[in-house]
Amino acid sequence: MQSKCNTKIEVNKVEIEFTSKQLISYGGFSLIAAFFEKIKLRDVLESVIPVKEISPNSIGIYGKVLAYTLMLYAGGSRFSHLLYLGCHEVLSTLFAVQRLPLASTTLTRLFGKINKLKDVESMSDGLWSYLSKLIPWSKIIEDWLTFDSSVLERYGKQEGVQRGYNPNKKGRGSHNPLFAFLNKSKYVVNLWNRPGNAASCNNIIGFFESTWHRLNSLIKINGIIADSGFYLLKFIQTIETKGLKYIIAARLYRPLQRKIYSIINTKWKEAADGIWVSEFMFKHDEWDKERRYIAVRQDIKRRTQAMGKTLPLFKNDFYMNEYRYSVWVTNMDDKPYEVWVKCRPRANDENTLKELKEDFALGGFSMKKFYSTEASMLIRVFIYNLFVLFRYEIFEQQEKIERLKTMRYKYFVLPAQLGSDGRKAILRISVVKQKVRSKLLYLYNRINQYVPACNDICNAFG
Repeated sequence: MQSKCNTKIEVNKVEIEFTSKQLISYGGFSLIAAFFEKIKLRDVLESVIPVKEISPNSIGIYGKVLAYTLMLYAGGSRFSHLLYLGCHEVLSTLFAVQRLPLASTTLTRLFGKINKLKDVESMSDGLWSYLSKLIPWSKIIEDWLTFDSSVLERYGKQEGVQRGYNPNKKGRGSHNPLFAFLNKSKYVVNLWNRPGNAASCNNIIGFFESTWHRLNSLIKINGIIADSGFYLLKFIQTIETKGLKYIIAARLYRPLQRKIYSIINTKWKEAADGIWVSEFMFKHDEWDKERRYIAVRQDIKRRTQAMGKTLPLFKNDFYMNEYRYSVWVTNMDDKPYEVWVKCRPRANDENTLKELKEDFALGGFSMKKFYSTEASMLIRVFIYNLFVLFRYEIFEQQEKIERLKTMRYKYFVLPAQLGSDGRKAILRISVVKQKVRSKLLYLYNRINQYVPACNDICNAFG
């Protein structure tokens, strides 16, 4: 009876009707489609994902990963957000696939099949091998390699979810993945997922070796920067054997606090208003030799956002409590203030992690199986790296730092209708302002003229 209802509906004297024409909200995804075609993404994903599909009715690996990718670009953070994409028929035509999955279980089954360590390692190496051929290393030339970890809260009983360090939600189970970044160019070079109760430095030696193997022949590494979670003798010794420079934040163990306390005022040199730097040689009892340390203290009263920590061993000393202290171990010969300036850009990593969490749902899409969860994380990080490449190669200078959420509402969320002219399919994008039309045409031309760093990607990859 509802289908035969002829009652007219009006809202503020505007009559409401329905259309069966194929429309989508993301006409700007045509930019992504053009870029994916240019970098030959389809063939690579079919080879890299360690899942074989034999059903003649299968959507295909590329169709499933593509739906996952577009869902992220549309702002999805869980598998059920596949509904965000709207009319899948238009997107299927635009990206030249037979069809896209309609049910979220299609994606969960795909990642559920990747549940072994060897499969995850193979997929990680394959994705990086492909990506490393796309990144224009000749433009980057050199960069700092930085390491960090992150806490991803979980709300179930998935594999690897354990209680560990969680500053935001104490006692909540989590995963604690390791990350390796290129600091200035903002690429994520490596990712290992770990249980929530793993210490920051757990598996760091193997992780470093894996990361170093990926970058050694591609770019000049200026040095290693890491926070206090990686203040480990074996890690420092491993870096030294590679002949690399390093700046690693030191944990304020009691012997180190006493050493800082022993520094007299004449050894502190004022570097800026309310900031003093000093240097000293120090050796822990179990360490093999003395190493150089850089200490920075900041006046709490003069600097309201002073970084560092107070020294708990001397909490009753009024003078010491007026400052916050930060300490780094390094093998660099630069002046103390210059060393401190070089390690400060590590904040870029925090911004990258924030972008991964807020724009690419790093903490979402948790699966029952541990390695299935890691596989979905690897794909998201890969999608993030492709976005960094897309942003850097296609957009103008002022837009190279804009995040996905900004790009989404500037260029992706554009209503569009799929039509035809004879036998030729046409996507008609609704753009009123001529300025926006001109910018879109400029971007399409930029993609059309874009030449990947490796022209014959598929052959080189194979």
